Amino acid sequence: MKWFFLALLIPKLALADAGLSYLGLCSRDWNCKATIKSFQGVDTIYTGWLESTFAKGCRCGEKLLRQEKPVVLRVHLTNSPCLRNGRCGSYEVFAGETVKSASRKIVKRNRRLLAKYRRVVKRFKRRLDNATAPVSCYVSPCLECDLSGAARRLLHTYTARLLPDCALVDSVYRRRCLKNTICEKHGSTPNFKDDNCIGDLDGEDGRTTNLAVFKDYTKQCLFRHYWEPMYNCIRRGYFVDPRKRDCKYSSREIIKRGGVLCHLSYNQSCDTL
Repeated sequence: MKWFFLALLIPKLALADAGLSYLGLCSRDWNCKATIKSFQGVDTIYTGWLESTFAKGCRCGEKLLRQEKPVVLRVHLTNSPCLRNGRCGSYEVFAGETVKSASRKIVKRNRRLLAKYRRVVKRFKRRLDNATAPVSCYVSPCLECDLSGAARRLLHTYTARLLPDCALVDSVYRRRCLKNTICEKHGSTPNFKDDNCIGDLDGEDGRTTNLAVFKDYTKQCLFRHYWEPMYNCIRRGYFVDPRKRDCKYSSREIIKRGGVLCHLSYNQSCDTL
């Protein structure tokens, strides 16, 4: 096992580096060989995924964690957008809940809900334990979290006990980030109060976004992630259950997108790609 606390690999001395926000990477159909090739021009792999939503297993994630290059990994453990939109599948931690009911149950330490969450955390920990690459672990209990501040604080405390060597990330949607956590916000113009942050384009198609603006808004952060709809296996304008989405993208499509890293990175030359 070679996963370490983030400070060992990313001292806060340089401007933010760039990664790819492959949220759908755990899908059984995901083109993993091409995904690994998309990072061939960089020294360190910056990426991450959403646990459990696209599949229970995560074959490609586990392969990434066996690469020789260092991996800076940001993983979301639960899916809050499905909670917000009332679309959580039966396999989700928040299935059958609303934002208010989930927040209330977490604060009251509902055994059933916390047991579901604990299973997801332990499954992710097993992936880390089997890693052979040097891994810096950033863990977000909840993607674009709508839960109350009290519920998020409790989840962070609970997660820290289970994953003590991972840095906690507060990924928010229209809420203020918790104090003493790494703040993650989405879109091309996120507003951060300090440099303890992660920027992610999630929700804005990188193909039509002014990447120079995104790079400037996130220059002080630990790192930034590029995103476009294919990273969530989104092909149509209407909702499809994540486990039923077509994630079979061609090698050419995936590898080509890797070239964006040199444009978003302060440390990677485009000449090397």
